[in-house]
Amino acid sequence: MNDSDLPEIDEAGFDAQVLGRPGVSVVDFWSVSCIPCRQMTRLLREIAPELPPQACIVKVNADENPGLVERYGVRGLPTLLMFKDGVLVETRTGIDRRQVLKKVIEAHS
Repeated sequence: MNDSDLPEIDEAGFDAQVLGRPGVSVVDFWSVSCIPCRQMTRLLREIAPELPPQACIVKVNADENPGLVERYGVRGLPTLLMFKDGVLVETRTGIDRRQVLKKVIEAHS
């Protein structure tokens, strides 16, 4: 991934942009009122340029996409869902250290 801006997606584009995409997709569920979510965004922006080109990081505003929150059982924010070739392979809630987060994402690449 070579762009430090993290695209935001919604329920309408989720299936095509995440489930229909080959490779690793990291979906960051966040909220404007969530302070740790800002820290997660900063970490993901730092990590994004270092990931393999087939890795993709996208953001989902949990307040604006309650259907996705319910569909994937998101209970806390920030929550990261990791998909490989459209299949959910890992769910993480809360903040991890930068190196831990990078290793987890790379493990699915």
